[in-house]
Amino acid sequence: MSNNNPSLVFFGTSDFAATILSALLDSTEFKSSVASVVTRPDEPIGRKHVITPPPVKLLAVKHHLPVLQPEKLDQNFIHQLKKINADIFIVADYGQIIPTAILNLPKYKPLNIHISLLPKYRGASPMQTALLNGDRETGISIIELMPLLDQGPIIAQQIVSINPDDNHATLRLRMAGLSAALLQKILPDFIQGKITPVSQDDSRATYTALINKKDGLIPVNKTAEETYNMWRAYTPWPGIFLTNGLKLLNTERTDLTSQTNAPLTLFVQNQNLFLQCANGTCLKINLLQPPGKKPMDARSFINGYLK
Repeated sequence: MSNNNPSLVFFGTSDFAATILSALLDSTEFKSSVASVVTRPDEPIGRKHVITPPPVKLLAVKHHLPVLQPEKLDQNFIHQLKKINADIFIVADYGQIIPTAILNLPKYKPLNIHISLLPKYRGASPMQTALLNGDRETGISIIELMPLLDQGPIIAQQIVSINPDDNHATLRLRMAGLSAALLQKILPDFIQGKITPVSQDDSRATYTALINKKDGLIPVNKTAEETYNMWRAYTPWPGIFLTNGLKLLNTERTDLTSQTNAPLTLFVQNQNLFLQCANGTCLKINLLQPPGKKPMDARSFINGYLK
């Protein structure tokens, strides 16, 4: 896109969104189109509650872009957006539902990037849910943004394989790059009216929930494969842990079976550490963190806690 082409406002907050914005700003075709960035307010992070700007803000400031961080998407914010007079809004992991009064402002329908093959996995945690369910593929959906949750007509989709050892961190990184590429591919055709949106089949819709810290607690009835998929889905946050607060930071599939230990018992065999899971299945543990301690490898844990 040249300076004569439509201008856009980018709505996003996370590192995932920052990767997509970065790709736009690094592109000779799109970098001059980004007129402004909207992101969430700075928030206290970590145990010391240090006020920290979101990744999208850091990137925007680096590129000398105007940044809006509204506490509320109210009339004052709408007035600010009207002054920018952008032709289209691009939304990626913004973290707040955008009301109709804002969606109606630009010339073209706002676009939203969602990481699933909609209408499957609408909602807040599509990547984690795909990993938790052991899915072998996921995808990218670029849709027209509507106030209703992830229900807008589909502009483009791309199927993406999930690697057997992908966790949320690795999958998220890969999906961000692929999403950026797909957006750049379809955006000119969308602006020129060359794409016909396809309505979603609501009868096939499934939904995902917001992930909470308590979701990382390993249930006693989970098999090793199900527990491994929990580790994949909840890495890096909230992680997976036992009732005593012991965090399992790195796990590995194994063919080992055992009927001699109670479920969720840690045991040693051939100098390796394992977690007994349901139905005699076992999960190898490579890295873990006792409450209040630093992460340690399995050998250090065996020597310090199991002898």
